[in-house]
Amino acid sequence: MRLLFAAGLIILATLAIAPASRAAAERDTVVMHHDPRKYEVVVSATRTMRDPVQVPNATAVVQGDALRRTGARTLGEALQDVVGVDAGDGSDNGPHTPNIGMWGLKEFDALLVTVDGVPVGGPFNPELNEIPLDDVDRIEIVKGPQGTLYGVSAFAGMLQVFTRQDDGDRAHVTVGGGSWSERHASAAVRRTLAHGFTLRAWGELQRGDGFQDRTGHDLDRGRVSVARGLSHGSLGVDLDMWRDTQRWGSPRPFADGALDPAFAADANEAVRGARLDHHGLSAIGRMAWAFTDAMRFENTLGVTRDRQNQVRSFIFPDQADTITGFVPASGVALRPVETTAYEDARVVSRFALGGAHELVTGGAVTWGRTRAEGEGFDFAELPGDPSTIPSLGDIPPGDLRSFQDRRTFFGVYAHDEWTPVAAFTLSGGGRWDRANEKLHAQAQEQGPPPGPLETADDARTDRAWSGDIAALARLVPADAHGPLQDVNLYANWKSAFKPAAPNLSEAEGAEILDPEHTHSVEVGLKSRAFDRQIGLDLSWFLMNFDNIVVSTLDPATSEPMLVNAGRERFKGWEAALVFAPDALAGLSLKLGYARHDARYVRFAALNPDGVIEVSDGNRIELVPRDEVQAHLQLAMPSGYGVFGALRWAGSRPFDRDNVDFAPAYTETDAGAWATIRRVRVSVSGRNLGDDRHVVAESELTDMQFYLAAPRRIVAEAGYSF
Repeated sequence: MRLLFAAGLIILATLAIAPASRAAAERDTVVMHHDPRKYEVVVSATRTMRDPVQVPNATAVVQGDALRRTGARTLGEALQDVVGVDAGDGSDNGPHTPNIGMWGLKEFDALLVTVDGVPVGGPFNPELNEIPLDDVDRIEIVKGPQGTLYGVSAFAGMLQVFTRQDDGDRAHVTVGGGSWSERHASAAVRRTLAHGFTLRAWGELQRGDGFQDRTGHDLDRGRVSVARGLSHGSLGVDLDMWRDTQRWGSPRPFADGALDPAFAADANEAVRGARLDHHGLSAIGRMAWAFTDAMRFENTLGVTRDRQNQVRSFIFPDQADTITGFVPASGVALRPVETTAYEDARVVSRFALGGAHELVTGGAVTWGRTRAEGEGFDFAELPGDPSTIPSLGDIPPGDLRSFQDRRTFFGVYAHDEWTPVAAFTLSGGGRWDRANEKLHAQAQEQGPPPGPLETADDARTDRAWSGDIAALARLVPADAHGPLQDVNLYANWKSAFKPAAPNLSEAEGAEILDPEHTHSVEVGLKSRAFDRQIGLDLSWFLMNFDNIVVSTLDPATSEPMLVNAGRERFKGWEAALVFAPDALAGLSLKLGYARHDARYVRFAALNPDGVIEVSDGNRIELVPRDEVQAHLQLAMPSGYGVFGALRWAGSRPFDRDNVDFAPAYTETDAGAWATIRRVRVSVSGRNLGDDRHVVAESELTDMQFYLAAPRRIVAEAGYSF
């Protein structure tokens, strides 16, 4: 807490004493807004503004205004129409939290997720509850390793969330509601103050019951932003506070490739009182200063404190009592406190040396500490009879446990983009990172009689390089006359490493696993035609992982444990076509296709029977070979609009043996909106076909999966003034 207040006071004091003057010569890239053209501008791939067609990397942009028009209420709904991204809501982290997949990789800690340039969760797993989706300006997606510019957290790709900062001296109020008693409200106001200051305040409330039994949610969130323009730059600070409660619902057990008939699709076998609470505070400071027209300094500072309450339990249907029918269950109640800090300072320089150069150099520190105390517990329940599920307070603790994990990532980096001639750009760079982790865990069985206190201590320091090199060839001259405006061919090679995910289990199993490494190759084509009315992006990729952390069963206890998985390989290709004709202003059609081939190259583990199972060559769980997406929108100049979306995915293996497969599924959405003067109303429907497909596998238990939410409707009304 004192760390947050100190950071906020330092930044506010700097704002107060800084000289007021005209608008900044060049604003911090973290707060830049998108280009008003059809094909946006991204900053994530290079840390500087770029038209996506000039970026030698697969990218995508999701606009916040589009999310509000189409009624997206969760991060999964915001990302589900991005080509090749798997983002169905539902995971071990809550019914409204997706386990995001990219390029066929679906590991919770493999992606860097930031809000206004600061990693959510710091050096630990991404804390997606920190994303204020209702106040998003845009979300940028960059696929593949991004270790050179962003370090060990950007291991296999990244999501950068940019919040609204400059919506003029206006205010807005929005209210809405929908299925399962969902209701929400938000409001924001921005004002220009004396001495060059601007002040923006925003807040939101959400309440709902949830489609699964006993899975209601409550969310309160607010932010105050202060900014000031300087003679050659800008300063800004955001102070955020949130209280997010998701009453947790257990995954559904499957047997022989289908939902176990003893367990209803929307039942909840979790202990009564299961929940995932986050009470958070954060401060983000940004500064940009132009030394000259060709050189500027940028700095991003963020500190966060997240006090959590985690209560989850899992059933074991294969261990059911054959006489009584009762099924054993076990769970953990933990009270973690996660404190993180992030600092990134960089210099962006432009100069001529055998052509034009843009050089980004900098250093970053990510620090985090998690402390947790809690207890493990066991009980039994009768499937289909909720009255047999006890409350947490009625179960005596089976063991007491505590953890303390501290991580520090430090890195220095340099990345240069060289354009010797207008038709060709060569870019590349390197980063050296030092990752340090210290882990202490202890546990004591409660008996009776109480067992001995077991402790585990582990420490590890890893040092490694990440790097990349890319080339982009412009096959059509910039001043060419004709139907084609851009035809750019690119290729890149990237490498990255990261420490393994925090392995916080019982004391006897708490250890720091080996770091993960990845290497990737990507080749692609980006083109724009007929005055940018048509856009086509094609990409082919190959990515190899070593030591990636996966969940498997402990042969001694039959409970899930984290292990290094040898080698995995991800390859495939993706295509995105956009058609936005000028003759029909407001009409846009987006089509996407992805073919992914994700396989174990080398992985073997003991099963509960003590038999070694080899998965070499098998497909990775829940990765479809083929995915198709279509999104049609008509936004009329009069303020009225409609949209429709369709997503189809092919069959996916349920297990590493590739014996049972989840069937293909189709999901459809549709909606409409109208803007009349200052009032906007919208209605949208999600999963209108009511397809209850599997969206994610639990990483904390075996052969249990989260299902897609049923059909749902959301309506919303907003007023701007």
